[in-house]
Amino acid sequence: MAESFTTRVKNEIAHSAGRNPCCVVAEITGFIRACGSVTLAGKAGVGLKMTTGSAAVARRYKVLIESMYGTKVRLMVGEGAAVRRTRVYELSILPGSAADAILVSAGIIKIAEEKREMLTEPVSFAMEKKCCRKACLKGLFLGAGLVSDPERGYDLEIMFANEANAAATRRLMNSFTGLRSRVRQRRGVHVVYLKDSEQIKDVLAIVGAHVQLLRFEEVRMVKDMKGHANRLGNCDTANMDRALGAAERQLAQIRSIEARDGLDSLPGELVDTALTRIFHPDASLAEIGRLLIPPIGKAAVGARFKRIAERAKRC
Repeated sequence: MAESFTTRVKNEIAHSAGRNPCCVVAEITGFIRACGSVTLAGKAGVGLKMTTGSAAVARRYKVLIESMYGTKVRLMVGEGAAVRRTRVYELSILPGSAADAILVSAGIIKIAEEKREMLTEPVSFAMEKKCCRKACLKGLFLGAGLVSDPERGYDLEIMFANEANAAATRRLMNSFTGLRSRVRQRRGVHVVYLKDSEQIKDVLAIVGAHVQLLRFEEVRMVKDMKGHANRLGNCDTANMDRALGAAERQLAQIRSIEARDGLDSLPGELVDTALTRIFHPDASLAEIGRLLIPPIGKAAVGARFKRIAERAKRC
């Protein structure tokens, strides 16, 4: 089965290098908020579980979390939906100081006086450094993002079960110049989305999918060129239809005058114009003007046919 565009984008991002420690923490925070959940272990405290459908993404966060927090991350592979026969990769961290530190930095719990408290409203992604905001958006996309193949349309989504996480992600995304994401609810899921191709292109650049960004731009340019060509073709066809319709009306008016009074009843310049139309029924006004002796412009030909039409009304 061919890889989806989302898979290609995530694979590219997943193999990019982590940079500053602050950015790595921000990226892990975004990933956890997108696809993480707290596991309860009684007096032992709380642990953390993260689920993804991408092997590359799972490997990335196993390495990043272990290196940043000095803890062991367990990776398990399971089966996803039976119909699609997909695999699910589960990262888990046992209860302990590392799990506490990660969950605190992700804004999921707070610890005061050695007591853990779950935050009902997660903290926002109000990060001062732009590099950290970019890293956080990268983690959010890798955790719960989708982007449609540009051949089919323009749609980028990041999905959440939690409305507050969706609202915080929307604020984070819109902190970047030119991005205007929105949130909608679909089958109980809160979706942060973009449908503008320019804005989707900007997000691909922000999260570091530069190779797929070139592919996206190439497809978009080809589609735009085809659309422009189709519009020009439709315009030309419409103009031709209008011209042919006008020519048919002019011929009908000439025949009406001919049947009632004869073409000799017309002034000489109108007779010449009428006969030229009869002998060249498909010619444009400009072409008829060039065929007349002496030649005249398109506007002058149009004025003559207007006089012929007025004569025809009297018949």
